[in-house]
Amino acid sequence: MAEKTEVKKLNFLGALSDLAILALLLGGAGFGGYYWGIHQQLAPVQSVPPGTVGALLPPASQSNVPLPPKTATAPESPQSTSHADSSPANKPAATSASQSSEPSKTTRHGKTKYWISSSGADYIGYSITVKVNDTPVDNFFGPGKNVDITNLVKSGDNSVIFEAKALGEQYNKHSGDEKSVLTVQIVKGPHVQEEFEQSDVVLTSRRTAAETVDFSDTMHFNGE
Repeated sequence: MAEKTEVKKLNFLGALSDLAILALLLGGAGFGGYYWGIHQQLAPVQSVPPGTVGALLPPASQSNVPLPPKTATAPESPQSTSHADSSPANKPAATSASQSSEPSKTTRHGKTKYWISSSGADYIGYSITVKVNDTPVDNFFGPGKNVDITNLVKSGDNSVIFEAKALGEQYNKHSGDEKSVLTVQIVKGPHVQEEFEQSDVVLTSRRTAAETVDFSDTMHFNGE
């Protein structure tokens, strides 16, 4: 019995040693396969020269890889750009030249301004409506009003109508006073202004506080 028990123990130990050896062999084979697979995966990346299309570089070496040289056509783009930039530089010069000539035409046509100016006393009992070439411009019933009429004045003969309408005693603070006068004038000059020379006056119409009826005066002047 003792011999049989001893034989069983030896057989059991032998089996355990065989299993251990088998496990070592399997583990070594697995580790070797893993190492071989990693080596095959990395080997193409290391062997591909920098600049190859589609190549993947290890992160540690990406910053040290030189960029591929520029092609021969790369320097041509700045030249074409500078050429394109130079051509518009000439266009503004031509545009500015045409623009500089246009104001001169405007200056020749618009060097003389025409306007209506009112002066004198207020509340004399009249409202004077002015029409230039049959176009109503504005009403004047007191001093200090200036209205530009340059666009209504034409070269040659121009017709101006001064229609004075009596407003009644309630609008006349100077009733019966011939010295209280409302003056409406057509004036010309280089620009519209409140102060002007008497020589710049083209036409004049006056109404006094002593008058109480309506008036319609038609006058003419030659425009430039």
